[in-house]
Amino acid sequence: MARKRIEPTIIIKRRYGEEEEEHNSAWKLAYADFVTAMMTFFLIMWLMNITTVEQRKGIADYFNPVALSQSNSGADGMLAGRAVDKTGALSTPNAPGEHSVPVAAPPVVASLGESDREPAGRKDPMPHPPGGRSQTDRDARAELEALLDRQTAALSEQQGLEKAERDLRTALETMPELGALAGGVVIEQTSVGLRVQLTDQAKVSMYNVGSAQMNEQGRRLMRLVAGAVASSPNRLSITGHTDALGYADGAKYGNWELSSDRANAARRELIAAGVPARRIVRVEGRADLDHLDAANPLAPQNRRISITLLKAAAGE
Repeated sequence: MARKRIEPTIIIKRRYGEEEEEHNSAWKLAYADFVTAMMTFFLIMWLMNITTVEQRKGIADYFNPVALSQSNSGADGMLAGRAVDKTGALSTPNAPGEHSVPVAAPPVVASLGESDREPAGRKDPMPHPPGGRSQTDRDARAELEALLDRQTAALSEQQGLEKAERDLRTALETMPELGALAGGVVIEQTSVGLRVQLTDQAKVSMYNVGSAQMNEQGRRLMRLVAGAVASSPNRLSITGHTDALGYADGAKYGNWELSSDRANAARRELIAAGVPARRIVRVEGRADLDHLDAANPLAPQNRRISITLLKAAAGE
């Protein structure tokens, strides 16, 4: 009889513990808790750095736990959080032998917003001083209003100077009797105001040669200028200029005296034509220092009277 073959028993052992240990995520939770704690720490440090003592107190009051009543819970329903048994709605009793102690009202939460519609009883941790806004806000508003006033005044003044220029140009066009002198009037807007330069022309002059005596044509030209600037409140500056032709050596009278005397003669004519004397704030002579035609120092255009209608800032 043949013997039966016995097969060996194979036992397979599987280890799951090591594989699970290698792939669990417990460390991620711990790391997330650590990051959250660090973010909270830095947020608190940042808030402490950018807030004032009053603001920090308001924030602390906001996070304070609200004190609960000894008899009622925080619910606002029909039973107001009281227990119910067979005897009806009951409040939580106090300890034997003790009396009910009134509980302080919940802490007031400080308002950090800018709205004026705050609940009654709340207090702004940063109250505005008397008069509304803070001193810095009031100063900034006052400075802005002053800037707007200056800009408005400057615009109004510029419009007045432009009107004076138009009036003068129109008057020159309607007075042909001035002849060649009308063509020697130079009108320009400058940084200090409206400048009107009355220049001599070839063979035509406002003054006699070497003299501060103004002739009839010069007086007519002065009256024309006075009519254009008389209604303006701006102050006036008058400057006399000569050409480079000098006096004899040793003379006691020169271009400095001549230019100053001619400027003063122009001042008298303007006052006689209706310009108030108090509006004239400067009368000076520049001799032959500032030529209108620098390339030709002896040009007749260099002999001139400059009348400047000053802007407010330049007239101070």
